[in-house]
Amino acid sequence: DLRTLEAAQEFFNPSVEHLLDPMLMLNMEKAVESISICLDNHDPIVVYGDYDVDGTTAASLLHLFLQSAGGKSDFYIPDRITEGYGVSQKGIDYAAEIGAKLIITCDCGITAVEQTEYARQKGIDMIITDHHIPDAKVPDALAILNPKQSNCEYPNKNLCGAGVAFKLTQALCQARNLPPDQAIQLLDLAAIGTAADIVRVTGENRVIVGEGLKLIAQGKRPGIKALKKVAGITRDEITVSDVLFGLGPRINAVGRLGEATRAVHLMTANTQARAQELSAVLNSENEARKTVEAKIF
Repeated sequence: DLRTLEAAQEFFNPSVEHLLDPMLMLNMEKAVESISICLDNHDPIVVYGDYDVDGTTAASLLHLFLQSAGGKSDFYIPDRITEGYGVSQKGIDYAAEIGAKLIITCDCGITAVEQTEYARQKGIDMIITDHHIPDAKVPDALAILNPKQSNCEYPNKNLCGAGVAFKLTQALCQARNLPPDQAIQLLDLAAIGTAADIVRVTGENRVIVGEGLKLIAQGKRPGIKALKKVAGITRDEITVSDVLFGLGPRINAVGRLGEATRAVHLMTANTQARAQELSAVLNSENEARKTVEAKIF
């Protein structure tokens, strides 16, 4: 309900000034502190994302941010068929192999009680960033960032996984005296995750999507620029529909018909040539998905 002029102005003109303080989220201070120690010690960190649009955009933005902050960041996306949803033992074993001291989950992990214990046995700490409703028992992680935790007073309960990951990058900017834009420039990825996850586009989510769509339109990120091209999006102004029916399905398709890791490689690509190569793969996988769905129908 828009009952005041101020509320109406904020609704129709979303701005980064209206983003909430990330430190309001339960356990944010602990999460930032633990990540900062890893960054300072140059310890490897594995960003573990889910294989859907929200999970891959969340993992991409957090991985890119940690790299920009000088971190030794790697990412892991489980295989939908062989590993299934959530944190897998295979993913933890991978983190152990590369000598990671920390796994940060994106868009999953709130039910990973046994996996968190398994990681601890391997000498790896876990920070969980998720937005799904927690069970009665939550993992014994270093920190859990999830606005749906019963004792979390963060006002925006509608953040998606990419939204929670974005708030973590904002908090790290504050704690490490980094320019705020180091996080804000990742809103294109957060917006794709938010729009594709069909969460309410009100309040802070409206800022994330509004500002993110502007960044998608600018096309500065090679992977998003290439993805727009294969999706046939040529207009200067980008809409939520473009994300829902153009970008989102192509990102989702690679996780449904093979490795979702390819989506993260596209979104984190730093050359246009590599981005074009990967966007063609995402596009062809999406065409294959359509064929499979038509046969099923």
